[in-house]
Formats: sequence, structure tokens, C-alpha cells
Amino acid sequence: PKTHALNWSVGGPIQFLFFLGIYSCGLFVFLYGLLSPDQVDSKYVHGNLFHIQRIHLAITSGRIPKFVDVLQNLNTHSMHEDNWVHRLSHRGWLLEFYGDDTWIKLFPDSFKRFDGTTSFFVKDYYQVDENVTRHLSSLFQRPETWDGLILHYLGLDHIGHVEGPNGRSIRGKLLEMDRVMGMLLKLLVNQDAINDNRWVFILTGDHGMRDEGGHGGSSLNEITTGLLLLGSGYSSSLATKVSVLASFFTYLFPADRFQTCSLPLSEMNHTQQVDLATLIGLLSGSGIPKSSLGLIPSDWLHNFWPDPLSKLMAVTRVMNHFAHLSGCQLIASERYDNLFTIKPSCSSTFISSDQISLFNNLMEQFVLSLVYFAQQNNSVTAHSQPQLELYMNSAHHLLTELQQHALRGSDHLDVHKMLIGGALMWLVTSILCLSVVYQLFLMQTSSGSFHNKTFVHHSIPARQLVSVTSAKFLCMFCTICILIQTISLAGSSFAEEEHQFWYYFSASSVLLSACLITLSRANSSTKLCNVTPLVVILLLDRVFLRQMHQTGNKWIHLPDLSDWLYSPEHSVWLWPAHCLAWAILIALRVFAIKHCSWGVHVPFRKQLFRYFPLLSIIGICAAQLCYRCAIAWSNEAFTVGSARLVYLLLLLDTTVAYIWRKHHESLHRVSFQPAEIDRFWSYVLHPVETFPLFVCLLGRPTVGFLWVGVVLKECLAARFFRLFWDCCDWTRSQSIKWFLTCCWLFYWIQGWVTFFQQGNSLSLASVDVSAAYVGLRNHQPVIAGLLLAFYTYAGPLYWQLAYVTRFALPKEIGSHVASSLACFRLGFAFLPVTFCATVCFLLQSHLFIWTVFTPKLLYLAVFHVVFIPVLISWGAMHV
Repeated sequence: PKTHALNWSVGGPIQFLFFLGIYSCGLFVFLYGLLSPDQVDSKYVHGNLFHIQRIHLAITSGRIPKFVDVLQNLNTHSMHEDNWVHRLSHRGWLLEFYGDDTWIKLFPDSFKRFDGTTSFFVKDYYQVDENVTRHLSSLFQRPETWDGLILHYLGLDHIGHVEGPNGRSIRGKLLEMDRVMGMLLKLLVNQDAINDNRWVFILTGDHGMRDEGGHGGSSLNEITTGLLLLGSGYSSSLATKVSVLASFFTYLFPADRFQTCSLPLSEMNHTQQVDLATLIGLLSGSGIPKSSLGLIPSDWLHNFWPDPLSKLMAVTRVMNHFAHLSGCQLIASERYDNLFTIKPSCSSTFISSDQISLFNNLMEQFVLSLVYFAQQNNSVTAHSQPQLELYMNSAHHLLTELQQHALRGSDHLDVHKMLIGGALMWLVTSILCLSVVYQLFLMQTSSGSFHNKTFVHHSIPARQLVSVTSAKFLCMFCTICILIQTISLAGSSFAEEEHQFWYYFSASSVLLSACLITLSRANSSTKLCNVTPLVVILLLDRVFLRQMHQTGNKWIHLPDLSDWLYSPEHSVWLWPAHCLAWAILIALRVFAIKHCSWGVHVPFRKQLFRYFPLLSIIGICAAQLCYRCAIAWSNEAFTVGSARLVYLLLLLDTTVAYIWRKHHESLHRVSFQPAEIDRFWSYVLHPVETFPLFVCLLGRPTVGFLWVGVVLKECLAARFFRLFWDCCDWTRSQSIKWFLTCCWLFYWIQGWVTFFQQGNSLSLASVDVSAAYVGLRNHQPVIAGLLLAFYTYAGPLYWQLAYVTRFALPKEIGSHVASSLACFRLGFAFLPVTFCATVCFLLQSHLFIWTVFTPKLLYLAVFHVVFIPVLISWGAMHV
């Protein structure tokens, strides 16, 4: 006959909970000195398959974060999913929190006392942690006023983002965290009010760190972190009466450099981050969060639940929880109406039929064992103990299989909606791609009279024939390159090394242009004048720009020029190199002003105004150097103030360049007529050239060196196109279309080359989050999102803005030319994102769907959400 519900323990094995979160936590001298190796069960923690920064989903609720959660990371809202923080609060636990204020936003009204610190000022290494530590002494003077304590330290994460794992501030921060750990543990074991009760101390991090300092990818260093569990009353072998249940993750930095111990991963056990939610729920007696996929590893089970009955109750409760997660129809036990088996005929993606059969058999054995315990007054015989252990081991293996299956594929997609969306995307893309085909293959035959006038050899000069033919050939080549790159997104290895395609296509297009010039009928001096900029572009790319930052996946670990400058033994060269970069930018502007003819007898007022752009860039240079000094001195107020001063000066520089250009329109008007070199250099004073100065502010110092080379490269590319096409008759609309098409394709390729030269890659870990908070005191989602987007996509944005300013359509050109060019650009913009979305749909079960294909789709989607409206507006203004 059915009895009452099984009485889960009203209170868990613990009365006090200490949860300490340290970003990128590692091994500490104090902890290693306290714990002897033979009393350590080494363990490292796997994060979710695709890491995002919002760890609270995995640790507190036990749920796998979905990929879209990365977009919500910059705008945190309260957490509505079931989690152990809410459960403890509802059970009457008095919780206190100190640290990252994201916890306060996620769990409002859950903490009796709290003091949050913003996590978004990544230049702050010390105050953000000191604000947490200052509360510790007073906490242990009043232990009766709280039951649970959560501390979240941020300093190591900030140092990793800004300086990388080998930064000069790392060692000092590790020693600081070691002292904090020592103080905490000493207070714990010496506090009678706490020591008389059972407690657990949890030390963990949310993620690791890659060698370059970021995180967000799928490498082992990024998705593994450390876990240390200390509990009272489980072992008396330690002098401090503190036992170790799980410990260390090997630190990511060289042991000989920091004099810390390290344990190889191959010698350590591992667990999942989601296991913490289940563990805390069972230990505290609050219950397992409803969506948790966490398990109880066998070593935790034996240490926290040492007697057979409590161990059996814990395993049975986890089994019962997974039965509810299966989504199948459940059958209540005949003995206990809150224990369930799964209906054998259930069809579920969560659990197979064979696993259902094994699950039901194990649950029946556990029910019988519980009944036996009740009959034997909670005692177990020596004969039944091995059999019970065998059943629990089988249950652990089964639950591990279910967990791994759920971790690999937790999202259920609406196939019908995706098919409809994909069909609409391909419809729009196909229409736009037809305009590309027409532009490249059919437009020369659309007008017979034009064809006869333009492409008949005897009707035009030979030099013009070569120019138009060269334009057609170069357009075809660039189009084929872009199509090959788009198709390569279907391969995971090709997608991971996408930058190699862009580098190859860039160099090939430059070499092809040089060959076309060499084969032309122009005289030797003209050929030399055209080829020289191309040679300099190739040298800039090969010798300097590509060496600044390693990217991709296979060779990203290799040292690059930025690593060399940031290394302690070479850091003395960082400041001189930074000053040299700004000196070159100032020299470019001086050269531009010098070559702008202002005529004779210019009034003194206008002569003074002529040098305003020079004064503005000198002011920007001085303010940016002050900003770098403030970062080096860790002066938060001065850092924010100097960054905001740079913003103001950038706005002033843009205004000055605009007025300067507007006032002298005759000198700077974009024209398709042959242009002198003096007029060409005046384009350095365009407002668009303020954008690289803005990017230099957002990035690290080495980014400034990179952008000096990018500005020079773009100027040389523009000069090449001007000189190469100055003999053509630009009054003919079809010739203009060939010219603009060729220029846009070339600039499109160079934009993505700069994107990867800046250090970006397929991994989200390459996104420099610190750029989003330059000049901000508090988290402002819109501003931070815009700053991050401008910095991440600075390469494509700059080259497209430069194209607009240098090659704008003349007013006399018909609207049909503008509309066809707009459709042409939109076609190339839509094609890769549509193709990538299709690949993600077709390969949704691929091993690398979350680490390769979906991040690429996210990169493309975010860029085009901003860029496509700009393209549409750009085309509409000329139609």
C-alpha cells in the first residue's frame, strides 16, 4: 500500500554557507601550505560548452546558459529562474553579499545586507576588491546575524582583460587574494559561534583565461577553472579541523615565475559548474533548482553524506529530479508518492528507452532500500552495503550520461519558424545578388550605343581601354575572392582561420593591380608612380600590420609584436613607440596642411584658422598620453576625466575638420577629374580621419601603432586608385560604375583585413570588453554597447567611411547608377550572413556549432544590424 511522501531532510547538513567567487582564481601559497597533498582530492571545473560571462545561470540555477545570453550580458535583469539564492532566502536564511553588483541585480530582495561594486570599470584593479575585504572583520564579529555569505572579487579579471596573464599587476593581486583567503579561513576556524555548527566554504571562479588575457572561447584554459570546498566536522586529521573535499585547478601562469604550485590537469578529476547548484541545494536543505542539470560526484557524496541512509536519500533525490527533467509521463511509486519512475513508452530526446529501463530498475531498488532502512531502524547490514554501493555507482554513471547529453544539446529549436525565416533571407539575398550579376556581367551589353562607344578599340585611346578592361578584371577577381570566403564559412577549420583568406585575397588583389599596370601601355614613369603605392602597401601588411596581433585558432598562441612590447623585459619600448605613433599622425596632418594651397595675400585670421586642425590633434595627443599615464598609475578619477577630455577634443577635431573642409570646398571637393598630389593629401583633414584617433583611445597602446599603419595604407590605396583611373572619361555612367564597383570591393576586403589585424578572431574571447567602458563611471548599456561595436568593427567601418568620402557620387550622375550601386553593396553584405545562418541551421548538431559557426553568425549579425541601415541610407541619399 502507498504510504505518505518520503520525508526529505528538513534542514541540510550545513547551517552556514560561504561562497567566494574570484575571477580566474588559481593556487595560493597560504592554501597550499595549509593543505597537505595526501589530503587533497584534486579537481577542476568545466564551464558550459560555449562560455559567456553570466556565470550565475550555471552556478546558481544549474541551467546551461543559451547563446543569446551573451547579448544580455551588458544589461542584467533580475533572474526569474529557480535558483539556490532565492530558495535560501525563502527558507529564511539571512544572506549577505559583497562584490560584483550583478548579483544584486539578478537577485533583488534576496540579501539582508549588501554592498555592490560595479564590474564594468575594468581599469580598476584594487578598489573593487578592497570594497569587499573591508567588510570581513565586522562580519565575523556578528555571526548570529547571518547564515550565508557571498563574496565576489573582480580584480584578477580586470587585470587579465587589460594586461593579460603575464601583466605586472598579476603577482601582487595573487598575493592579495592569498592574504584574504588566509584571513577568511582563520576567522572561520577560530569563531566558536560558527565552529559549533556545520558549514561549507566554496571557492571557485567562473572561467579561466586564455594566454592573451581574454575569455569567452572554447579553449581548455578558458572553460576550466578551480573549485575548493572546505567543510567542518568531516575530518579531524587537519590541525585546523578543516577538511578538504575538492581542490585546485592548475594555475594558468608559469609556476617558476610566480612561485606557486601547479597540478597537471591529467592528474586531476573534474566536475561541471552546474553541479554546484545541486550540491548547494542539497547541503542547505533548500532543494535542487528545478532546471538544474547538476550531479553529486562520488567523492562529494561520500564526504558530505557519510552514513548510508543520507547517501541513499541524496542519490534518490537527484534521480527523482532527473525524472522530472526528462519531460516524460511519470509513475508514482507504490511506497512513496513523491518518488517516480518514467513511463517505459516515453519518447524523449533527453533519455533513451534503454536508459529509461535502467533508470526504473534503479529507482525500484532505491525504494526497496529505503523501505528496508525504515524497517531496520535506519541501519544497514554488512551484507547489503556492497550491493547498495553498486546500485549508487550505476545511478551515478547513468546520470552522468544524461547530463553530458543535455550539455551537448540543450536547445530545442522551432524548425518551421527557422525555415520561414531562412526562406525570406534567401529571397532578399537572391534579389540583391541578381543586381550583382547584372552589375558585373550584363551592364556592358545593356546599351548598344554605349557599348559601341566605349569598348571598340579604334574609338577611344588605348590607355582608357586598358583602364576599363582592368577595372572589369579586378572586379571579377575580387568578387570571386569574396564568394570563396563566404563558401569557406561552411567548414569549421576554414572559419577558424578566416583571416588567412582575407590576407591572401588582399595581397593577391594588390599584386594583380600591379600586374595590370605593368602590362598597360602607359610610359615607365606613370607605371612607376602607380606601382610604388602598391609595393608600400604590401610591405606595410607583411612586415608590420600582420605582425602586430596573432589571430585565428591554430597560431594564436605564437608571440607577436604586441606581446613583445608588453613583455616585462621590453616594456621600456612601449612608451617611446606610443609617442612615435602619435608623432607620425601629427606629421601626416602637418604634411596635409602644408600641401593645401591657400593662395597669396591671405588674411591673418584665415592663416591662423589654417592651423586649427594641427592644434586639435596636438591636444588629442597630449590628452591621450595623460589617459595612458592615468591607467599606469591606477588613478580612477584621472583616468575617467582624461578619457572624457579626449572625447571632447575628438568632437572638436571633427568640427574643425568639417568647417575647414567646408570653407575650402574648392580644394577638397571630391571629383573624378585628374587630381594633384597636393589635393590628395588634403583628405587627411577630412572628419573621417578623426575615427582612427577615436579607436586609439578605446584600444590598448599597441592598437595606436596599428592604426597609424592603417591610415597610411588607406591613403596609399586611395592615391593608387586616383592615379590609376585619372585618364578615364568619367562623364560616362558605366565607366563610373566600374570604377566605384572596383574601389568598393577593394575597400571591403581591406576593411576585414584590418578587422583581423586588430586582433579579432572567431572566438568571443578576442573581444576587448575594456573598450566599452572608456570614460564611463557607471554601466550605461547603450553607450557601452556602441563603444564596443565601434571598436570591434573599427576596420570595416573606417574603410567604408573612407570610401564614402573619397569616392562619393557626383551630383550629375543619374539615380539609376546610385540605386544599382546600392543594391550591389547590399548584395555582398547580405550574402555572408544569409549563408552563415543556413550553415548554422544545417549543422545545428555539429560538434563545433557553439564554438565556431554560431559565434561567426553573431559577429556578422551584429555588424550588419548596424551596417546595413547605413548602406540603405547611403544609397537613398543619392537616388
